[in-house]
Amino acid sequence: MDNIFLKVVKHPEKIVYGLERKGLLDWLSEKDYIKITYRLAFGRKLNLDNPKALTEKINWYKLYYRDPLMRKCVDKYEVRQYVRESIGDAYLNECFGVWNSIDEIDYDALPNQFVLKPTNGSGDIVICKNKSNFNWEEAKKTLTKYSKRSFATKTKEWAYYDVPFRIIGERLIKSSDENQIKDYKFFCFNGEPEFLFVASDRGTEHLKFDFFDKKWNRLPITNAHEHNMALTPPNTSMKCLKLQENFQNHFRM
Repeated sequence: MDNIFLKVVKHPEKIVYGLERKGLLDWLSEKDYIKITYRLAFGRKLNLDNPKALTEKINWYKLYYRDPLMRKCVDKYEVRQYVRESIGDAYLNECFGVWNSIDEIDYDALPNQFVLKPTNGSGDIVICKNKSNFNWEEAKKTLTKYSKRSFATKTKEWAYYDVPFRIIGERLIKSSDENQIKDYKFFCFNGEPEFLFVASDRGTEHLKFDFFDKKWNRLPITNAHEHNMALTPPNTSMKCLKLQENFQNHFRM
C-alpha cells in the first residue's frame, strides 16, 4: 500500500489513468485528456500551438499526425512484413505463430522457451524460460487480462485505435550476461539518431531508464524510473552499423 501511495504522489497522472480505465473520463475530448495528464506529469501547461519541448511535440503528434504507416508499425505482427520489405528477414526475431484468441494456441507445439504478447499493446508480455516449471493456466489468465485493456484510450495514441487483439509467439531472446536483457531505443531527428535510452532490469520491480548521447555521455534526463549507474556501452558490431545504415537509407528514399 505504501508503494502505491508513493507512486501516486510522484506521478499524479496515474490517477487519471486509473479513472480512464474504469471508463469515468469518456466524456473528455482527447485534447483535454492529454492536457490534463501532461500538466500532472510535468507540472506545466501543454503548448500545442507552438510546441518547443520534445514532450510537447510528441503530444502534438498524438492529436494531429495521421500517417497510415503508423497503424501498421504498432501492430507487432503486421510490422514484421514492413521490416522484411525494408531491410530483410535477417533482422526479424523467429515467430512461432499468431493467434486470434488464447484458445487457438497449441501449447504443446511451442518450444521449451518462448515469449507471448498481444500484438496491439505495449509492455504486456508472458515469458516462458522453461516449460517444466511454467504455469500455462496462469499465463492464460494473464493474457485474458491483457485482452481487455485498451492501450489507445490510456495514451490517446491514434495509431493504436481499432488495432485488433491477437497474440504473437516469438523466440526468447537471452542476454549476453546473467542480467535481464537490456533494451536500447534511439531517438532520431530527420532520419539521424541523436541520443538514446537504455532500459535495464526489465521484468523486475526496479526497472531503470538511462539516457545517453551518441558518445555515451550520460544526459540529465529522467523518465519516472531509477538510474543504473553501472551501465557500460555495448560492443559495437558491423551488423549494428549496417542495420543503422540500411534504416537511414530507407527513410531517405
